[in-house]
Amino acid sequence: MANKFTRFLTDVFTGITNPKGRMANYTHATRLFIDDNFRLAPKTKFNYYLRIELDPSAHKAANFTTKHAEETGLLVKTADLPKFKFETQTYNQYNRKRIVYKMITYDPVSFSFHDDNQGVINALWAIYYGYYIKDRHLPAAAYGDKSEPYRATGTELNKYRYGLDNDASSQLFRSVTLYTMGRRRFIGYTLVNPKITAWDHGDRDYASTSDPAESKMTLEYEAVVYSAGTVSEGNPKGFATLHYDNSPSPLTVAGGGTGNLLGEGGVLDGLESVFGAVGDGTAFSSGGNFLSTAIKAVNTYKGVKGLSKAGLKSEAINILTSPAGTQAVANTISGVAGAIFNKNDPNNGTTKGSSKKLTGDST
Repeated sequence: MANKFTRFLTDVFTGITNPKGRMANYTHATRLFIDDNFRLAPKTKFNYYLRIELDPSAHKAANFTTKHAEETGLLVKTADLPKFKFETQTYNQYNRKRIVYKMITYDPVSFSFHDDNQGVINALWAIYYGYYIKDRHLPAAAYGDKSEPYRATGTELNKYRYGLDNDASSQLFRSVTLYTMGRRRFIGYTLVNPKITAWDHGDRDYASTSDPAESKMTLEYEAVVYSAGTVSEGNPKGFATLHYDNSPSPLTVAGGGTGNLLGEGGVLDGLESVFGAVGDGTAFSSGGNFLSTAIKAVNTYKGVKGLSKAGLKSEAINILTSPAGTQAVANTISGVAGAIFNKNDPNNGTTKGSSKKLTGDST
């Protein structure tokens, strides 16, 4: 009986001093992803931007360059990141295996585009096809008829040029860069001297009444250049400059803020945004950015003045007692700045959206 009572007291003491029991510490995973402002949290696949830069001197479609070239990156549906493969040789070094590199191979990457109603993506391929391949601009007469079906010296068909005989001396694609984004920063993967090796216009199907049409492009390249930086309007180049809603939502710091300490539009969000813009110089890069930063500073100051002890206590209790409470902090320092995307509601398992929109100076 004494042994049972002793074990009972031991278990009670163990439960008080080690409430997590003998199992592995379940906070390891959360600490991994939450510590240091979600520094090691996984990125989301949908958060990327593609930029295709054409050499305007290499083609004659000036209207495409001025009006639609920047839109091609916005019509991307799926994108591959660069892929590498090393060719190796294993040598026997006095019975010790020694692996030596022989060469590196850059595997092709593929991109799928929405086949838009305007025909921007179709025009991209038509320009590329016409730049490298002479057939794009040949008349029907260049392919002969029954009376003269073959090309030979002295024949009418001999005046035409075909295929790659098109005097293409430079690269039409200056670069193709895919930017992945997270925590208001980007990492860029620039493909050096990319060339299209396959283009697929997709298919059409009367039975598919809602599936969007798409085109697919496959590229080969000679090397990869990496870059990194802070995301803002126009950085990376072309980002957030077309088809973005520039009116700040009232849920953002620029639109007034939420009056909370944490979360999107809260005081900490405002301080991070203001000091971040001042620290990296974007606040002074243009008059618009300076005005936007000033408005955020004023709204953040108002938010600080509006904080109350009761409100701070409520937020702290929410974070400590509810796993969902940490999402407010996560949205402040991770993901896309100035934007709320659909998220799962742990209370009912449904998905809820937000009315908050991307702003001109956000990612």
